[in-house]
Amino acid sequence: MDSGLQIIVNVLPGMLQYVPMTLVYTLAPSIIAAILAVFICQARLRGTGVAYWLVSLFVSFFRGTPQLVQLFLILYGLPRLLLIIGIDINDWSAGTFYIIATTLNLSCFVAEAYRGGYLAMDYRQIEAGYSIGFSRLQCFFHVIVPGTLQNAVLNLKNLSIDVLKGASLAYTIGAIEVMGYADRMIGLNSGVGRLWVLGVAAVIYFVLVAILELLFNLAAKHYQRYGKA
Repeated sequence: MDSGLQIIVNVLPGMLQYVPMTLVYTLAPSIIAAILAVFICQARLRGTGVAYWLVSLFVSFFRGTPQLVQLFLILYGLPRLLLIIGIDINDWSAGTFYIIATTLNLSCFVAEAYRGGYLAMDYRQIEAGYSIGFSRLQCFFHVIVPGTLQNAVLNLKNLSIDVLKGASLAYTIGAIEVMGYADRMIGLNSGVGRLWVLGVAAVIYFVLVAILELLFNLAAKHYQRYGKA
């Protein structure tokens, strides 16, 4: 027990120092994907046209392949692809490539959540917005966005939790956060000591997920009140 406690004391401060990086690898893709998903969702809702088929192929690829494969494809493939047109990004950090790959992956799932939320709306809400003189832009921000989020908030919560936990994959391409630091500490310990290190990492992720879940539950209550208003 003493040795386990000593391991916790040794590794906990270092892991906590990398919590901000875990949050960066969670928040950055989430924010960018939330915006990109709007355009993907719009193309998917049209149901026809070149944009629809291209976006559908894009969504099918990122939903149908493992995220780890996508990480390595972006890490090794994107620099080579851009080099063809004279853009050199080989000096970009591994964390940047992680954010790009995760953003592309997440945007597909968020777009589907948006699409489901939009289709679940009562269209009379939109008609009511136009009837009181809202422009298309006003109707989008004051009616469609709140209504869609009200229906999609639980799906978005699950996706955000997956992104937070998925940040632990970042170390596989050299982007260090909580799990990356834990992996280093595992190499410095043996036997049961490695389990203590993993246990500390698990507790940190558990606490972060609990906080994120609490925030989304508060958001869900807010949109429930909006729906009753």
